[in-house]
Parts: sequence; structure tokens; C-alpha cells
Amino acid sequence: MTNLIYNVKLVNTFFILFPLTSYVKLQQAYVAEANEYGSWKLIGYTAPNSGETNNFEYTATALAGDGASSKAAEASVWEAANKAKLNDCEAGKNWTISTNAIGSNGQDTYKAEVNGTGCQALTPTFDKIGQ
Repeated sequence: MTNLIYNVKLVNTFFILFPLTSYVKLQQAYVAEANEYGSWKLIGYTAPNSGETNNFEYTATALAGDGASSKAAEASVWEAANKAKLNDCEAGKNWTISTNAIGSNGQDTYKAEVNGTGCQALTPTFDKIGQ
């Protein structure tokens, strides 16, 4: 049983961390060039399987339009929701990332959060992404 739980954690970590780190890298490159945040389409990001896999749904919250961009202060820009309970992590939008205002030095910062009880155990380093 321990191997099964470990495999669930490993697979789910991949389906959360890999799409998010890809998003952050593309967004950082766009910010460095344009000095503002861009929508998923504008930065060239595509969520896995066009935004929905068997276990997860990925959504763009702020900056959802094709050409949307912003220097705005905090805005939620990426969310992942698990469709079913994963170990002790209930289904729902449990992983989010928000942007902070772009600094005067052109530096972008992100706030990654895990919201559901038991979900942090699946992605223990999630809150370190973008720092």
C-alpha cells in the first residue's frame, strides 16, 4: 500500500509542479521583455491536454483574454483543481498562483498557495515555486 500512495504522490506532483513551473518560466521571460504580465496565449503557455486531464483541471483566472496583459498588483493567474479526492486532499481548486506588482527593477514575484487539507503533502515544495 505504501508504494501505491507513493506513486499517487509522484504522479500528482508531476501534474501540478511541471505545468506550473513551465508557466512561471514563460511568464518570467515575458515580463523581462515586456515589463508586464501576459495572458496564457500571449506568453505561449498551454496547460496540459488543453486545460483538462483525467485528474486535474487547469484554469487561467486573471489575464484570461488572448492579448491580455497587466502590470497589476496581486492577481490570481493559474489554478489547478483535482477532480477527485487524492489521499487526504479533497477535490477542488487546491493549487493557485498569484502575481504581485512588478517592481521598479522589473522583477516579477509570485505567491504559490496550496489550499486544501492534505494537499500540501502531495506537493511539499509548491509554495517555493517562483521565488
